[in-house]
Amino acid sequence: MSVLADEIRGFEHEALFYRGEEDFLAGLLPFVREGLDLDEVVVVAEPRPRLRLLRDALGDDADAVQFIDMAEIGGNPARIIGVWAATLEKHTRAGRRIRGVGEPAFAGRRPAEFAECELHELLLNRAFDDGPAWRLLCPYDEDRLPRTVIRGALHTHPFRSTSVSRLTSGSYAADGVATAFGRPLPPPTEGVLRGTFGAHDVPATRRTVAHYARRCGLSEEQVEVLELAASELATNSVLHGGGTGTVAMWLEPGAAVVEFSDSGHVTDPLTGRTMPPLESEGGRGVYLVNQLCDLVQLRSSEHGTTVRVITWR
Repeated sequence: MSVLADEIRGFEHEALFYRGEEDFLAGLLPFVREGLDLDEVVVVAEPRPRLRLLRDALGDDADAVQFIDMAEIGGNPARIIGVWAATLEKHTRAGRRIRGVGEPAFAGRRPAEFAECELHELLLNRAFDDGPAWRLLCPYDEDRLPRTVIRGALHTHPFRSTSVSRLTSGSYAADGVATAFGRPLPPPTEGVLRGTFGAHDVPATRRTVAHYARRCGLSEEQVEVLELAASELATNSVLHGGGTGTVAMWLEPGAAVVEFSDSGHVTDPLTGRTMPPLESEGGRGVYLVNQLCDLVQLRSSEHGTTVRVITWR
């Protein structure tokens, strides 16, 4: 399974399938220690139980590894690429190569989160394929994850491995981003409150969303976040979506949902996932919403754009 540093020509994105803690460590420890032996910066983003397990197994080597709580940075998977991009830029500027471990699709996530993890994994390839050489290993728990999530990992990673083998993935869908990004989101199953807005209606739309959020029993902090998200997304629809848009609000088990739709077309699926450059004319609103909200689902095609914001109750 070893791949020497001078053999890496670009971004290598690999899914590691494991069963149980021993198999997890059997796949991860050689990868991490090889990076340390090659004087690479090794960054591990895992949920806390996995971080503790790996830290204990590494012993003294753990001091040389950077550990990040995936549940914290990746509660909304749209935030993860920005973390990797900042890490890569920092260490590349210092003349260091990095290798990462990231497990966004960990057991216990909700179906909507798994959907965003799959899109995130696809977008990693677009974000980093043309940049500096580095490796990212993404563990998948075959015992505890839904089979659809395991199958999705084969489509989103050019390489697949276990603790004893490493192969190219014959199921990898290099052109899958456009399909996934343009696919409509599942329709709501409960009663929906829906309205339209135009250029002069942004403040009223913001107030309406805040009122709905309070009626749903959300905390005042959650209400304030949704107010800000509503303002940013309604403004985006006015500026980039044909001057008007639609807002929809409904409840799902354990969640309040607010969705903005318009006739615009977001042509870059990475919009809102990294900090836009200062000279950029757009993208800051979606980036801010991604940073603040529990879960954000952005889909767009020539038929229009939808941004769904989910707040866990």
